[in-house]
Amino acid sequence: MKGIIILTSDERAYRQGAVIETGAFIHPPTREDITYIVHLRKVTEKEIKRWLDIVGYRLVIVIDKLPTLSKDIKEEIIIDKSLLVGKPNHKKQIDALFRWTDRQRVHNAFKGMPIPLAVSFLRENKKGDMHLWRLLADVQYTLPTEYAEAVMVYSIKPSRVTVKWPKKKAKQDERPTIFRESDVYWREIINADKKVRNTVRSENIERLPKSVKKRKEKVLEWF
Repeated sequence: MKGIIILTSDERAYRQGAVIETGAFIHPPTREDITYIVHLRKVTEKEIKRWLDIVGYRLVIVIDKLPTLSKDIKEEIIIDKSLLVGKPNHKKQIDALFRWTDRQRVHNAFKGMPIPLAVSFLRENKKGDMHLWRLLADVQYTLPTEYAEAVMVYSIKPSRVTVKWPKKKAKQDERPTIFRESDVYWREIINADKKVRNTVRSENIERLPKSVKKRKEKVLEWF
Protein backbone atom coordinates (compact mmCIF):
# COMPACT_ATOMS: atom_id res chain seq x y z
CA MET A 1 0.00 0.00 0.00
CA LYS A 2 1.38 3.37 -1.02
CA GLY A 3 1.85 5.91 1.77
CA ILE A 4 0.69 9.51 1.84
CA ILE A 5 2.49 12.84 2.14
CA ILE A 6 0.85 15.64 4.14
CA LEU A 7 1.95 19.27 4.04
CA THR A 8 1.04 21.32 7.10
CA SER A 9 2.14 24.23 9.28
CA ASP A 10 0.64 22.64 12.41
CA GLU A 11 1.62 19.02 13.03
CA ARG A 12 -0.22 18.48 16.31
CA ALA A 13 -3.21 16.71 14.77
CA TYR A 14 -0.90 14.06 13.25
CA ARG A 15 0.86 12.96 16.44
CA GLN A 16 -1.12 9.74 16.68
CA GLY A 17 0.20 6.21 17.11
CA ALA A 18 3.90 5.59 16.58
CA VAL A 19 5.65 8.81 15.56
CA ILE A 20 9.22 9.79 14.65
CA GLU A 21 9.72 13.58 14.64
CA THR A 22 12.89 15.29 13.46
CA GLY A 23 14.24 18.57 12.11
CA ALA A 24 15.56 16.93 8.93
CA PHE A 25 15.34 13.68 6.94
CA ILE A 26 17.34 11.49 9.33
CA HIS A 27 15.20 8.35 8.95
CA PRO A 28 13.93 7.13 5.54
CA PRO A 29 10.10 7.23 5.93
CA THR A 30 9.64 3.63 4.78
CA ARG A 31 8.02 1.92 7.78
CA GLU A 32 4.35 1.02 7.22
CA ASP A 33 3.41 1.59 10.87
CA ILE A 34 5.16 4.88 11.58
CA THR A 35 4.12 8.51 11.09
CA TYR A 36 7.22 10.56 10.20
CA ILE A 37 7.01 14.27 11.05
CA VAL A 38 9.78 16.37 9.51
CA HIS A 39 10.24 20.11 10.15
CA LEU A 40 11.71 21.89 7.12
CA ARG A 41 12.25 25.54 6.22
CA LYS A 42 10.69 24.84 2.84
CA VAL A 43 10.13 22.02 0.36
CA THR A 44 9.94 21.86 -3.43
CA GLU A 45 7.66 19.84 -5.71
CA LYS A 46 10.67 17.90 -6.97
CA GLU A 47 11.53 16.81 -3.41
CA ILE A 48 7.92 15.81 -2.74
CA LYS A 49 7.86 13.66 -5.90
CA ARG A 50 11.09 11.96 -4.82
CA TRP A 51 9.51 10.89 -1.50
CA LEU A 52 6.13 9.78 -2.90
CA ASP A 53 7.27 6.28 -3.85
CA ILE A 54 9.28 5.83 -0.64
CA VAL A 55 6.75 6.68 2.08
CA GLY A 56 5.50 3.51 3.75
CA TYR A 57 2.60 4.97 5.73
CA ARG A 58 2.49 8.70 6.46
CA LEU A 59 5.02 11.51 6.01
CA VAL A 60 4.03 14.86 7.53
CA ILE A 61 6.18 17.75 6.27
CA VAL A 62 5.92 20.83 8.49
CA ILE A 63 6.56 24.10 6.65
CA ASP A 64 5.54 27.73 7.11
CA LYS A 65 4.47 28.44 3.54
CA LEU A 66 2.88 26.32 0.81
CA PRO A 67 5.27 25.94 -2.16
CA THR A 68 4.25 26.31 -5.80
CA LEU A 69 2.73 22.98 -6.82
CA SER A 70 1.33 21.60 -10.07
CA LYS A 71 -2.24 20.30 -10.30
CA ASP A 72 -0.96 16.71 -10.69
CA ILE A 73 1.07 16.72 -7.49
CA LYS A 74 -1.79 18.33 -5.52
CA GLU A 75 -3.93 15.31 -6.40
CA GLU A 76 -1.34 12.92 -4.93
CA ILE A 77 -0.80 14.59 -1.55
CA ILE A 78 -2.84 16.14 1.26
CA ILE A 79 -2.52 19.87 1.96
CA ASP A 80 -3.62 20.64 5.50
CA LYS A 81 -6.06 23.52 6.02
CA SER A 82 -3.42 25.34 8.07
CA LEU A 83 -1.58 26.11 4.80
CA LEU A 84 -4.70 27.11 2.85
CA VAL A 85 -5.77 30.14 4.88
CA GLY A 86 -4.74 33.70 4.11
CA LYS A 87 -1.46 34.99 5.44
CA PRO A 88 -1.97 35.47 9.19
CA ASN A 89 -0.97 38.56 11.11
CA HIS A 90 0.80 37.46 14.30
CA LYS A 91 1.35 40.95 15.74
CA LYS A 92 -1.16 40.45 18.55
CA GLN A 93 0.45 37.14 19.59
CA ILE A 94 3.93 38.69 19.57
CA ASP A 95 2.79 41.70 21.60
CA ALA A 96 1.12 39.33 24.06
CA LEU A 97 4.26 37.22 24.42
CA PHE A 98 6.55 40.13 25.27
CA ARG A 99 4.22 42.68 26.90
CA TRP A 100 1.20 41.11 28.64
CA THR A 101 1.45 40.40 32.38
CA ASP A 102 -1.30 37.74 32.56
CA ARG A 103 0.71 34.76 31.29
CA GLN A 104 -2.26 32.37 31.26
CA ARG A 105 -4.00 34.80 28.92
CA VAL A 106 -0.80 34.95 26.88
CA HIS A 107 -0.74 31.15 26.69
CA ASN A 108 -4.29 31.08 25.31
CA ALA A 109 -3.48 33.76 22.73
CA PHE A 110 -0.15 32.18 21.77
CA LYS A 111 -1.54 28.78 20.73
CA GLY A 112 -0.99 28.12 17.03
CA MET A 113 1.85 30.62 16.71
CA PRO A 114 4.50 29.20 14.29
CA ILE A 115 7.44 28.25 16.50
CA PRO A 116 10.16 29.25 13.95
CA LEU A 117 8.59 32.73 13.67
CA ALA A 118 8.45 33.09 17.45
CA VAL A 119 12.10 32.01 17.71
CA SER A 120 13.11 34.70 15.21
CA PHE A 121 11.52 37.31 17.53
CA LEU A 122 13.32 35.80 20.52
CA ARG A 123 16.67 36.11 18.73
CA GLU A 124 15.98 39.79 18.15
CA ASN A 125 14.65 40.60 21.63
CA LYS A 126 16.06 37.98 24.06
CA LYS A 127 19.57 37.19 22.82
CA GLY A 128 21.13 37.33 26.29
CA ASP A 129 18.52 35.28 28.16
CA MET A 130 20.57 32.08 28.46
CA HIS A 131 18.07 30.41 30.82
CA LEU A 132 15.34 30.78 28.17
CA TRP A 133 17.55 29.45 25.38
CA ARG A 134 18.70 26.44 27.41
CA LEU A 135 15.11 25.50 28.23
CA LEU A 136 14.09 25.94 24.60
CA ALA A 137 17.02 23.81 23.39
CA ASP A 138 15.86 20.98 25.66
CA VAL A 139 12.36 20.79 24.13
CA GLN A 140 12.43 22.15 20.56
CA TYR A 141 12.22 19.35 17.93
CA THR A 142 12.38 16.67 20.63
CA LEU A 143 9.08 17.20 22.45
CA PRO A 144 5.63 18.25 21.19
CA THR A 145 5.18 21.89 20.16
CA GLU A 146 3.16 22.62 23.31
CA TYR A 147 6.36 22.38 25.38
CA ALA A 148 8.18 25.02 23.30
CA GLU A 149 5.11 27.24 23.56
CA ALA A 150 5.04 26.87 27.36
CA VAL A 151 8.77 27.64 27.67
CA MET A 152 8.35 30.86 25.69
CA VAL A 153 5.19 31.96 27.48
CA TYR A 154 6.30 31.34 31.07
CA SER A 155 10.03 32.08 30.81
CA ILE A 156 9.70 35.60 29.41
CA LYS A 157 9.30 38.47 31.84
CA PRO A 158 6.83 40.95 30.30
CA SER A 159 8.01 44.48 29.56
CA ARG A 160 6.54 47.64 28.04
CA VAL A 161 9.63 48.07 25.85
CA THR A 162 8.83 48.20 22.12
CA VAL A 163 9.21 44.79 20.47
CA LYS A 164 11.92 44.64 17.79
CA TRP A 165 10.89 42.89 14.58
CA PRO A 166 13.35 40.49 12.89
CA LYS A 167 15.30 41.88 9.99
CA LYS A 168 14.96 40.15 6.65
CA LYS A 169 18.05 38.13 5.81
CA ALA A 170 19.56 37.84 2.37
CA LYS A 171 18.64 34.58 0.69
CA GLN A 172 21.36 31.98 1.25
CA ASP A 173 22.38 29.03 -0.88
CA GLU A 174 20.71 25.78 0.15
CA ARG A 175 22.70 22.61 0.74
CA PRO A 176 22.28 20.21 -2.24
CA THR A 177 20.70 16.90 -1.24
CA ILE A 178 23.78 14.90 -2.29
CA PHE A 179 25.45 16.20 0.88
CA ARG A 180 24.66 15.14 4.43
CA GLU A 181 23.51 17.75 6.93
CA SER A 182 26.83 17.27 8.73
CA ASP A 183 28.83 18.23 5.61
CA VAL A 184 29.59 21.80 6.70
CA TYR A 185 32.17 22.31 3.92
CA TRP A 186 29.87 21.45 1.01
CA ARG A 187 30.40 24.88 -0.59
CA GLU A 188 34.17 24.41 -0.59
CA ILE A 189 33.78 20.90 -2.05
CA ILE A 190 31.60 22.23 -4.89
CA ASN A 191 34.08 25.03 -5.64
CA ALA A 192 37.02 22.63 -5.72
CA ASP A 193 35.64 19.64 -7.67
CA LYS A 194 34.24 19.72 -11.22
CA LYS A 195 32.72 16.23 -10.91
CA VAL A 196 30.78 17.27 -7.82
CA ARG A 197 29.58 20.41 -9.57
CA ASN A 198 28.36 18.34 -12.50
CA THR A 199 26.57 15.94 -10.14
CA VAL A 200 24.74 18.84 -8.52
CA ARG A 201 23.86 20.20 -11.97
CA SER A 202 22.33 16.83 -12.88
CA GLU A 203 20.51 15.99 -9.66
CA ASN A 204 19.85 19.24 -7.80
CA ILE A 205 20.42 22.18 -10.15
CA GLU A 206 17.92 24.38 -8.26
CA ARG A 207 20.34 24.28 -5.28
CA LEU A 208 23.45 25.08 -7.29
CA PRO A 209 25.19 28.05 -5.58
CA LYS A 210 24.58 31.33 -7.38
CA SER A 211 28.30 31.78 -8.01
CA VAL A 212 28.48 28.52 -10.02
CA LYS A 213 27.50 28.40 -13.71
CA LYS A 214 24.70 26.01 -14.67
CA ARG A 215 26.43 24.65 -17.78
CA LYS A 216 28.22 21.32 -17.23
CA GLU A 217 32.00 21.27 -17.34
CA LYS A 218 34.28 18.86 -19.18
CA VAL A 219 36.15 16.54 -16.86
CA LEU A 220 39.41 14.87 -17.92
CA GLU A 221 39.95 11.43 -16.38
CA TRP A 222 42.87 8.98 -16.54
CA PHE A 223 42.08 5.39 -17.48
